[in-house]
Amino acid sequence: MIEAFSIATAHHFQDALASQARLRYEVFVKRRKLDHSSWGGLEFDEFDTPAATYLVWRDEHRVVRGVARLLRTTGPYMLRSYWPYLVQDGDLPSSSRVFEVTRVCVDKTVEPLVRRTIFPELLCAIQEFLCRNDGLGMMGVTREHLLAHFIQSGIDWLGPAHPVEGEMERAFFVLTANIRPTWHCQKFAIGNDVLAPDPGTTAERHAA
Repeated sequence: MIEAFSIATAHHFQDALASQARLRYEVFVKRRKLDHSSWGGLEFDEFDTPAATYLVWRDEHRVVRGVARLLRTTGPYMLRSYWPYLVQDGDLPSSSRVFEVTRVCVDKTVEPLVRRTIFPELLCAIQEFLCRNDGLGMMGVTREHLLAHFIQSGIDWLGPAHPVEGEMERAFFVLTANIRPTWHCQKFAIGNDVLAPDPGTTAERHAA
């Protein structure tokens, strides 16, 4: 299952907070050669704050093999801070019900038959987390084909593609109801309840 935690609740999840930062280092710094902040094999940025929630897929050894970071758009977030020009259709959101999803990555060293389910499960968990927290939808920046492969309808592209960290990427918004990758869930027998039940990891609910 996918686990959700914040800095405040990370002590319940062994070294998952450090483990997700190690995976991010492997993916973004070592493999993609991006100039991201890092220290001691851990990747981090200014958005790794107590306001962030981490959704992680861990293997039988409790090592994080997939991660997605969620942040409410009421405060600073990546799209607003770095790439606001990607949003040409509508305004940048500032709502406790809209979550930005960033630092999404999957460990490519995982055996392929297992790896193919990690990202679909992360999407399912994002949907469940938003449902638990009165979330209207998710937004972020991605290569178009990566998201469209899993969410085949319901993606609202907010502007044309532009170069972002060496790739052509677009800003997107997806309503909570449309996030679950239905076709992949059926193909890989992913159940309806992917997010581990833990009331201690549920974010505070705020009025929009």
